[in-house]
Amino acid sequence: MTDTTKQFLRDQAEALLTGVKSGATDAAPFDINHFVHRLLACDRKIAAIWCIEDVQGIRPDLTADQAWGVLERVGDKHDAEHGISWTTLECVADDLFGHPSEVHNGQEA
Repeated sequence: MTDTTKQFLRDQAEALLTGVKSGATDAAPFDINHFVHRLLACDRKIAAIWCIEDVQGIRPDLTADQAWGVLERVGDKHDAEHGISWTTLECVADDLFGHPSEVHNGQEA
């Protein structure tokens, strides 16, 4: 890939990101995962994508901001030998926010 092509793709990605953040994009529906994978493929790279809904799927007690905090910590601290898994997300969530309360018959255990 030429430097000109790479710069074009970077410019397009920045413009799209600005549009998505402002809500002013005409791309409807827009699949960000597909876009990211295609962009990475141009440079022969891959990435696994996790989202706050994944975190909330295992820890529904967490807010969106807390789930994002889990993802940020995982991104900074994960062990590349083992990758990121559901267990990784759960352990980091527990480290950051404690174990979720267990509820039995309407009372916390």
